Parts: sequence; structure tokens; C-alpha cells
Amino acid sequence: MALSLANLCFMRVGFDLMSDKDRFFNKLPATTPMLLALMANLFGFALLAWLVMQVLRRFSNRLLHLAVHLVFLFTLLLPVDFLRVNLTKITDYEVLMFFKQPVVMVCGLALLALIVWQHRLVAKIAATVVGIFSLLAIVMLAKIALVCLGLVQLQQCDNVSLPPAGPVHEGQPRVVWIIFDEMDYRVVFDQRPAGLQLPEFDRLQGQSLFATSALSPADVTIMSMPALILGQRISAVSDDDTCDLSITFADTGVTTTWTGQPSVFSEARKLGVNTALVGWYIPYDRMLGSSLNFCAWYPFPLFEPARVETFKANIWRQIRALSGAFNSRRLFIDMLRDSLQTSVSVVTNSTYGLILLHLPPPHRPGVYLPNNGKFSVLGTSKVTGYFNNLVFADRELGAFRRAMETAGEWDKTWLILSADHSWRESHLYDNKRDMRVPFLVKSPGANEPMTYSQPFNTILTHNLILAILRGEVTNQQDTVRWLDAHGTQVSPVTGGPSD
Repeated sequence: MALSLANLCFMRVGFDLMSDKDRFFNKLPATTPMLLALMANLFGFALLAWLVMQVLRRFSNRLLHLAVHLVFLFTLLLPVDFLRVNLTKITDYEVLMFFKQPVVMVCGLALLALIVWQHRLVAKIAATVVGIFSLLAIVMLAKIALVCLGLVQLQQCDNVSLPPAGPVHEGQPRVVWIIFDEMDYRVVFDQRPAGLQLPEFDRLQGQSLFATSALSPADVTIMSMPALILGQRISAVSDDDTCDLSITFADTGVTTTWTGQPSVFSEARKLGVNTALVGWYIPYDRMLGSSLNFCAWYPFPLFEPARVETFKANIWRQIRALSGAFNSRRLFIDMLRDSLQTSVSVVTNSTYGLILLHLPPPHRPGVYLPNNGKFSVLGTSKVTGYFNNLVFADRELGAFRRAMETAGEWDKTWLILSADHSWRESHLYDNKRDMRVPFLVKSPGANEPMTYSQPFNTILTHNLILAILRGEVTNQQDTVRWLDAHGTQVSPVTGGPSD
């Protein structure tokens, strides 16, 4: 029973390392140090549970038994929480709001009193259930051993080597393309909530071509980002292949793999332009490696909750993963900080002539506290979290601007800012949903604000960037004429997997 309890507690880690589900989104492969760390944690926690049981057998103190039984029942919430996240998709904030209801609180207190009163019986029943699941622990340990011995192979992907950057050609246009994940045009610019201050977005709007009717290629990241990069609408995707993404083009119905398809980066490389990408969620190096001179991407914490390089680090990361949503938010916070630092170093590096920043905010979870400029692992509502993360996105844009101004790159660079899709949960805010996304284009030098009201799909960003790099579009007036000639009024594809 002790071993089974340990296995249930570490179910989240075991599922991450040993399951074939969602492997496309993993960055680090499951290595022997990770698996040995999991085995050590399983035996360590099992030994601790066994020792506690021996103590209970030696001492009959009622308070000691009550305390141990309550701790035991509390640990069973760990696998329940794992099932909540992976099966029901109920957020921790929704759980918190549910238990804040007066009726639920009263019932919960009554249930707790019943458990305290009959804690021996409840603990005995729970222990029997845990013991029934002991076979899962045996299977897990056996699979870990077989993988470590090389007798069983997990689906893994090879590391990708990026080609070195070439020389920078004098006079070559430079483009920084920023995609903020799930940024909504309506709530950011059109119907911004009172009191929400976004000075950097307002400042950029004051010196850019500002589109008021731009639509994204799709309503989910895993379809929209490939479409933007490839310049073709995508109607379906599949991540069944661990190392590649199967895509179906909406206009032709052809199904193929993403790797090897002509992209804005491969075309830029043909023009002699060095390319760089900082992103998250999607394994961009595997999809675009031969077309990128620099790539840094960060996995979604839910898909990789406890993977680091060394055995010792894995021990502690796996223990931290027991905290569930708190660990995910901590990883998300680390990702926000690291991606900001990496992005600043890339946008100020004149070696790269085409840079894509696919950045997490304002995508959930909400972790930013605008009032003090800090992060928090404590949960907030989806609406509050969205707007708080939106403030972080604004401040992130400000960090890019200031760094580029200091490096002398701001006035030399084209800046294109947009989103992969709008806010899918905006109905929680005001019962409205708007499919429009921001689309701002700042050309080099000083510019006056220009508003572009014709509807178009941002799928054209691919061709616009190439027109800029070829010197066919040189200023804002050229951009307007180009949009008039190439704009397409195609609605987003709304199907596909969630992200």
C-alpha cells in the first residue's frame, strides 16, 4: 500500500515521463536521470509511508492516529487533482469558487466532521482502495527499469542543429514580428476596460499603421501559428507523430507534415537574411530548424511539469510537481522571465534580419500583479488574470522598445505586432466574443499614425514580410497600397484542438 500511495502521488510525473500522449509538445526527452529520479522518489515516499505505518502500530495515541489519517487522506487529493486537470479540464479557480459557496462550505464542514469522527474507518477504506491500485505501481517500476535497460523505447525526437548565421548585408531591411498569444483587439483597443493602462500599446499605435478589422487564420495556436508562418490557411492538424505535425491546408485539402514546407523563414534565408525565433508551446526548432539561425522555445508547463537535466534537479522538480497548479504557475512565471530576457537579447542583435517572438501573455494562467510589478502562483479569475497578463505584455513591449532604442535598432526596424487568435473566453468578461486581433505595422524612422479599416486575414503577414525584405514595401504608404492589393477577407478556422 505504501508503494501504491507513492505511485498515486507521483502520477502527474509518471504520466509525463512514460505516456505517449502529447509528446509532440515536449522539449526535453525522457532521460535515464529523470527516470531514476522518479524511481528514487517512489521508493523514498513509499519508505516514508511504511515507516509512518510502523509508528502507528507501535503507538495508540488517538491524536497521532487522527493526524496521520488526515494527512493520508489529504495526499489522495493529489491523484484526484491530476484527474481533474487531465480529464475534466476544470480550473483550480473554478474549484475554489465552488467551495466558496455557502451551501458547499456547510456540506464540506459536515463531511470533514464526519471524517474526523470516523477517521479510522475512512482511512481503512481508503487504504484498501489504494492497495487495489498497487498493480499500477508495479507496472510503473517495471517500465522504468525496462526503459533504463534499453529493452523498451520511448518515443523521442532527435536534437536539431541550427545553421550558423551568415554575413549581414548592408541596407538589408530588418523585421521584428511579435505575436502575443490570445491578445484581443476589442478589449485592448476598441472597448478597453476603464482603468486598464496600456501605455506602450498606445504609444506604438501612435506611430504605426493600425488595422481595425484584422482576423487571424485560426482560433487555436496550433493551427494559427503554422498558418501564419507558412502563409497558408490550415483546416486541421494532428500531433500523433511525436516529432512532426500533420497539417491539412484549407484551400487545397492536401494533408502533409509541417517539416520541410516552404515558410517565411526559408524564403528569408534564400534572400540572405539571418533568422531568429523565440516562442513557446510549439517545438519550433524541430519544425523550422533548417531555416532558423537561432531558436529558443519553451514548452507549455502542463505538458512538461517535471523535466530538467540532472538527477538531483529532477528529484526536487518532481517533488515540486506534487503541488499541481502551483508548480505549473511557477514554471509559467519562469518562462515569462526567461523568454523576456532572451527576446531582448535577440531584438537588439543586428545579426538577425527576421525575428519572430511568439510570446505567452496574455494567455492564461494569470500570474502577473500589475500594482507591484511582481508575479504570484496564487490563482485568480480568468478575467482578472487575463487583464493582469495583458499589462505584462504591455510592459514587455516597453522593454523591447527601450532596449532597441539603446542599441540603435528601433528606428531601423520594421515592427509587426499581432496575435495568433483573440480572447476565446471574453464572454466571461462581458458576454461578447470578437474574432478580431491587433495588427500594427511600424516602419523604420518617424511615422504618423494611420488607421486601416478594410477587413483582411493576417495570413498575409507571410507575404508582407517577404515584400519588405525584398524592398518592395519601404514605408507606411507602401504598406497601405500593398494591403489594398493583397488583403483577403477570410474568416478564421474555428475548429481544431484546444490550447
